Order: sequence, then C-alpha cells, then structure tokens
Amino acid sequence: MIEELVATHLRGMQCESILDVGPGYADFSRVAARVTGARSITFADCDGAVLAWQERRCREAGINARLLAVTLDSETVRSIGGRFGLIHCQEVLEHLPDAGETLRALAGLLIPGGRMIITVPTRRSERLLRFLNPSYMHDEPHGHVNEFDEPGLRALLAGAGLSVLVFLPAQPQYFIGHSWLAGTRMKLEASTGTVLTGGIRGFVFGNLVKYSRLFFAATGLSRWSRLLPRNYFVIAGRHEDTH
Repeated sequence: MIEELVATHLRGMQCESILDVGPGYADFSRVAARVTGARSITFADCDGAVLAWQERRCREAGINARLLAVTLDSETVRSIGGRFGLIHCQEVLEHLPDAGETLRALAGLLIPGGRMIITVPTRRSERLLRFLNPSYMHDEPHGHVNEFDEPGLRALLAGAGLSVLVFLPAQPQYFIGHSWLAGTRMKLEASTGTVLTGGIRGFVFGNLVKYSRLFFAATGLSRWSRLLPRNYFVIAGRHEDTH
C-alpha cells in the first residue's frame, strides 16, 4: 500500500537525488526514483545487512547508491552532507528519542521545493499491540520510544519547519496482521520490522495481511484505513517552500 501511495502522490515531481534514512528491507525509495527520475539514492542505516541489500537492489535497478553506516540522530543527520529533492523518513521517528530535532535536521537537507515522506505507527495501533503483548518492543535495541496521534505528529512537523501536503491513515491490513503478531508473541526485529517467527504463526500472519488487504481493497480501502489505521502516511515540504 505504501508503494502505491508513494507512486500516486509523487506523480509529476522531478528530482535528481533521494535520501532514505532507516530504509529497512523496503523498495519505497526505488519506487520514488522511478516516478521522479532520480538516479541517485543515499541510504543511511545502522544495519550493514540492510545497506548491502539496498545497494544490491539499486545495482539491479541501474540506480547509483551511496551507503552511510550511521546511527540516526540529529547530529549525525547534519553531517550527512549534500541536499536532496526527496527524503524518506519511514518508520523511523518512533525509534528516536530526539525525533523532533532529527526531523528538523532532515528538513534542512531539502532543496527548495523538496519533499519529505514520513510514515509512523499510529498511537492507537501501538497501544493495542502493547495491550495484547505487554512486552511488545520492551527493552529492545532500536525499539519504539515514541507514539503519535494525528495532532501530535502535525505539531512535530510544524516544529521542524514542515508544512503538511498529504496526511493519510494507512495500512489497515497490518493493523490486523500485527495484532495477530503481538497476540501470539511472534518475534519481530525492531530496527527493520522483519518478522522472525515462521511456522504456523508466520503462515497465518502472512495470509492475514494478504487476504485482509484484498478484502479492504474490495470494500473501500480508504474507509478501512480510517477505521483501522496502522500507520500515518505524510508528505511534507519546508514551510517557506509551500506558501
């Protein structure tokens, strides 16, 4: 679903370079590169395996990849260097104690007219998962330390000098799937979101996500996204560039 939202809401935008912070094992920035014509993506992550995977995927797609092995915080972000037409900050802010300062530092790396894509888990879904499994993300390295409702996220964006252009609840299929994950005590790698548990629980999880997505798409995805939002999907620009 996020790939579709990226492709839809970036349509018509052109940029040369993309920064993807905390990319995990996702193709979102390559989808954005295809839409915008970008030929270079800088990946910043603390996980060497993630960076190697991203470099390989870029090589296969004919995209130049710059790899930065870093732990994300505001000071590190300011040292990245360069300016970018598009910055991906997806499923990152919930992990950062200095989320507001890091977001402000990222905004400072945008070129005039540049855009930032941000996704975070919703507070509602995070609290449900902790109710189902009180040890969810408890004392895990790179676990979740922040929760976001819509007013709080909008305030964080405004404090970073960003104006919201798109703000959508998203991914109800993962609201369902992650509820199963938490309730059955499946293991999840916090830093990348990779599900580590296989077997029957993993089989059920995969099918819950797959078939609930099909059901939601057939019966009104936007309505289900409002009812069961696992994530917020946001596109924002620097305040001075959007007014």
